[in-house]
Amino acid sequence: MGNPSKRDLLAACLWAGVTVAVVALSDDMLLRIILGLPMVLLVSGHTVLRAIGIRTTSVSEHLAYAVGASLAAGIAGGFALNAAGFLTPLGWAVWFWAVTAGAALVAAGRRDASDLPSWPSPVRVRFWQGAVIALAALVATGAYALAVRDEATYREFKYTELWMVPPASGEPGSLTVGVRSAETQTLRFDLEITLDGRLFAVFRSLTIAPSDTWTRRIPVPVLATPQKAEARLYRPEDNRLYRSVSTLVPRI
Repeated sequence: MGNPSKRDLLAACLWAGVTVAVVALSDDMLLRIILGLPMVLLVSGHTVLRAIGIRTTSVSEHLAYAVGASLAAGIAGGFALNAAGFLTPLGWAVWFWAVTAGAALVAAGRRDASDLPSWPSPVRVRFWQGAVIALAALVATGAYALAVRDEATYREFKYTELWMVPPASGEPGSLTVGVRSAETQTLRFDLEITLDGRLFAVFRSLTIAPSDTWTRRIPVPVLATPQKAEARLYRPEDNRLYRSVSTLVPRI
């Protein structure tokens, strides 16, 4: 047998490179799915099979092995990307590119590499088989789309903190209110403070940048009975309650 063709390896590397470029430069979900789904389910596994020299006797057997190898590469990538803190669409694209390119280099350098099995002719696919394949592709595409959307909107432990503390011992008649932003962009907030349900102080359009902290010491009257103080943080664009905290103002 002559030297096996390397054109499929070159095509796999080109596909992987284009996928990385599209994911890095475009937010088009449909284009990402069209390029990413073959990478996740077939292309990477195909190059891995060529790299380790597994010989298959038919195209269907090769495709089955390639899908299994691709899924195994995806599982390994999940662990690796999670450990590296790069569990993003671009991280996945880079991972499958690295697997594909690395396996292609190994396969290209093998002297005992096997060529691809010949495609049987004719290939007959029944209607129900095609329907099952289409359904499986639809489910996989939907799962990938949901994963990309959730990853884009998920923010681990990133939120705006609001606190209000009563006066320290020996310092009656004041409350300390603070807001700390852990958001990814500068936001505006409205802050309202009430005493026993009555509006006491209002701060409009507080502009807080990421990682910044806003604090204010507010003098309050001290009565013979304890008072309930409540701070409410709103977003001006929709006037919806974002955070609320409460504390007691000690009596005299």
